[in-house]
Amino acid sequence: MSLKSKILLILIGASILAAVATGGMLISLIQLHGQLSFESHSSSTFTILAVAVYLLAGLFILGLLSMLLNKMVIIPAVEREMLENEREMLTEQLHHSQKMEAVGRLAGSIAHDFNNLLTIIDGYSSLIIANPESGETEQNAREVVEAARKASFITRKLLSFSHKELTEPVVLDLNTTLADTDKMLSRLIGEKVQLITRFSAEPIFVKADPVQLGQVLMNLAVNARDAMPNGGRITIKTDCQNVDDGERHKPDDFPAGIYARISVRDTGQGIDPKKVSQIFEPFFTTKASGKGTGLGLSIVNTIIKQSGGFIDVISKLGGGTTFMIYLPLAEQEEESPAEEIAAEVSAPPEPIAPSETKAGMEQAGKIILLVEDDPMIRGLVSHTLDAQDYKVLVADDGWEAVQLARKFDGQIDLLFTDVVMPGLGGAELSVAVRELHPEIKLLFMSGYSRSQVTEEGVPPEAALLEKPFTPDKVVSIIRDLLATSE
Repeated sequence: MSLKSKILLILIGASILAAVATGGMLISLIQLHGQLSFESHSSSTFTILAVAVYLLAGLFILGLLSMLLNKMVIIPAVEREMLENEREMLTEQLHHSQKMEAVGRLAGSIAHDFNNLLTIIDGYSSLIIANPESGETEQNAREVVEAARKASFITRKLLSFSHKELTEPVVLDLNTTLADTDKMLSRLIGEKVQLITRFSAEPIFVKADPVQLGQVLMNLAVNARDAMPNGGRITIKTDCQNVDDGERHKPDDFPAGIYARISVRDTGQGIDPKKVSQIFEPFFTTKASGKGTGLGLSIVNTIIKQSGGFIDVISKLGGGTTFMIYLPLAEQEEESPAEEIAAEVSAPPEPIAPSETKAGMEQAGKIILLVEDDPMIRGLVSHTLDAQDYKVLVADDGWEAVQLARKFDGQIDLLFTDVVMPGLGGAELSVAVRELHPEIKLLFMSGYSRSQVTEEGVPPEAALLEKPFTPDKVVSIIRDLLATSE
């Protein structure tokens, strides 16, 4: 039984008892003063009326208290806070369930892309092994590197999309965001539906979470696809639009002016005009039973509101539907995280600076404790560090690393460890090693995102090298870390 129901029952009992007790006390007082006798008919009538009045008064009090209770006036603050926390938790779960549903739909298309990339990596690697002296070896190796970086870009987007991360709004270009999701959307909607993207001639900058904005586009694309069971066309366009008061269903508290706009138009069945006002309500769906959860558009609306925008819908039965998303314009920043990743994917591999450079010579002989449970990665990193004249202590798990750190006679300069390992994880290992070597520098590596390794106990400010990485990145970050101690 809820707290609200218990309070109501207590109030009912208390009100009835108060009314009866008060009426009885009144009669007793009257009899005590000799002003009332039960022998006369008029006295009995007066008594009944007195009791009735007080019963009615009690019922009136009960009704008033019930009304206040229903209006949430006297619900304790603790219960209100519990209800609010529960609502926020359910909202977060709905968001995450939608994201995971989209990831499930994408699994087949991602496997297709990875198979293509693996074919490229395997094929060009075989050519290099077959004829390493060929004049095409360098170009073949570059093709392998480019394919590997494209695979890395896909995994990063999937990890950030599927994980329950905090909203991180950044300034981004809508054209770049749409281009990043273009291929993924094409896989998602299938071959029967044609996807057309039209970009604004100029960059359009808004402040939003790129992962959530990608989720919005995916949800709208899936809805459009489902509205065209026999195939059709989806057109996604970015532009800027001046919106005055009373136009485009702009809420009154939004200022008039120029907004960034993303429009998603389909050639599907359209929506009944009577139902358009309900489509953003949770669990409301126009799809057949079992075909939809009714959560997609509700979450789309929530995300856009969180980003400071609003949505307008135009639909006609048999004539398709257009969703128009309006977001406030933002000032351009120097470089957004999404642009950094895209530039990294397309950039050619950088040569590793030789150890004979000034930085390399100053750090030659530094002691690095390397901990990695994957033998191939452990071998690659160890070989890279050996080539730079670092002295490397190698361990394949956390417990072995603790033993090495305890037995080593001297100062270990850097702990370079994986985060998630069997037994002792990287975060716990770093604490144990620092007990033995207080001045040691820490560098973590992981295939998970920053928010996920933070959940594993890695401090948010700790140096982190995300997998996959290249040898030049390993050398660069280690040199920077060790240089800060000199």
